[in-house]
Amino acid sequence: MISRGIQEGLRYLFRLWGIRELWDKILQVSGCAGLLLIRSGSVKAGISEWLFYTAAVSFLLIGGYTINAAADFAQDSLSGKSSIEPAPRRSHSLASGIAGVAIGMLLMLKATHEVLPLAVAVGTIFLGVEYSLPPIRFKERGIWGVVIGALTQRPMMFLVWAAALDVWNGYALTLACWLFSGGMAGMLGHQALDRDYDWTGGVRSFVLQKGLRVTSRLAAASGIVMALATLAPFAFMPMGQALLHAGVLAAMLSIRAGKGIRLLRQTRT
Repeated sequence: MISRGIQEGLRYLFRLWGIRELWDKILQVSGCAGLLLIRSGSVKAGISEWLFYTAAVSFLLIGGYTINAAADFAQDSLSGKSSIEPAPRRSHSLASGIAGVAIGMLLMLKATHEVLPLAVAVGTIFLGVEYSLPPIRFKERGIWGVVIGALTQRPMMFLVWAAALDVWNGYALTLACWLFSGGMAGMLGHQALDRDYDWTGGVRSFVLQKGLRVTSRLAAASGIVMALATLAPFAFMPMGQALLHAGVLAAMLSIRAGKGIRLLRQTRT
């Protein structure tokens, strides 16, 4: 039996790490990596690397998320978004975020020693934390903030795997497009949900600069592109294989759509 103190500590850690916000992103990136591995025909040789890659991506995303959360604590507290005292939680998030990035990079080194995938991973983390951290703070850079957020949370992490496998083909590009369009829809929905908090906290996000109507239309267009990209396997492989790949993408899309619908309902309340 786990003691009550340890249980509370784990719950607090999971809240810092934003597991509820990140699990679907991890699922989509690792799922697309698995599809690319299957398509490459080296499943048996690459399964251990895929497991290390999935663990590495999980910790890298967790690390980037918590570092960004630490950077936003002051404004979140001002706007009322965070009900927890910002000072201790900010230091905890920063420490656990740095630890997450360190663990992720160690796992990435275990999975591959190639320069390109490691360079892409480092670049992804840098751009990801700059979403909230000064001096760049992409969060307040209009559409570029949305694009950077969408790229770093999904497709760039996937491209780490493409670089590790040295697989650069039309199918890999399509999967990256699928992840990017889903990331765009997610980032726009997140900013729409947080628009009142951002206004109170003085954060000039894209939705506050361009309005909810433009944001909603762009999110809908991104969702349509994601749905169309789900059918792309039929252009790259025989019918039987395409059904398997499209089915996996459709299942992950349904999870993304379900989360998007819940966000949309929240923005209208």
